[in-house]
Amino acid sequence: MSPTNVSSAPVVLVHGAWIGPRCWDPVVASLGTHGVQPYVVTLKGAGSRRGENGPHISLDDHIHDVVTLIVEDDLNEVTLVGHSYGGRVITGVIATIPDRISRVVFVDAHAPVVDNSEPSEERRQQAKEHGGMLPFSGFDFDAELVGDADLYRSLVADIVDHPFETLTSPWQHQLPARIRRTYVRALGEDAAPFEKYACACRNDSSWSYVELDGPHMLQFSHPDDLATIIMGS
Repeated sequence: MSPTNVSSAPVVLVHGAWIGPRCWDPVVASLGTHGVQPYVVTLKGAGSRRGENGPHISLDDHIHDVVTLIVEDDLNEVTLVGHSYGGRVITGVIATIPDRISRVVFVDAHAPVVDNSEPSEERRQQAKEHGGMLPFSGFDFDAELVGDADLYRSLVADIVDHPFETLTSPWQHQLPARIRRTYVRALGEDAAPFEKYACACRNDSSWSYVELDGPHMLQFSHPDDLATIIMGS
């Protein structure tokens, strides 16, 4: 996988839980109109790698997926973008290879700005009932939001249960001061679990903060806005 960007800074997109890398398709298309072809990571157990899925998968496995792509393709000055759970992943990537990252964009995501929170008792019970996996729930996701019928069918086919262990591992690391950081907040009701992260970033002058009036899955409601933010200097 060797995209060529018009800009010299490569863009790496990291998806969240349950829904695989095709959730970025609308943003990839929008970036393409500006001559930017991003690297889109497929985390272990998701998308084309769904056959690897299971409760054995750890957060470190997902961090390794992204680090491997960046190192093997010898990417530098990377703009690293994570959505939702992907915020935990990209935080670990930054801690592992900080010198290769120049900018990070958290899209309605977990961000290393508040005290670590444990999964709720409800989530723990769900995982226990599903063999260490969490079923998809809690977020607005339907054909009307996606718009493209073929893409929607593909996305539904790619939905998988998410390994609970990835949400119990320590993940917070201090971001190096030189790395520019942006937080994109969704204002939809289903984005409420991320409000604490958004509030902390909004009140921290070291962060650029943007609000978009849409659901948690901003890739479908605001792909052009996200592309513009991702390309921002």
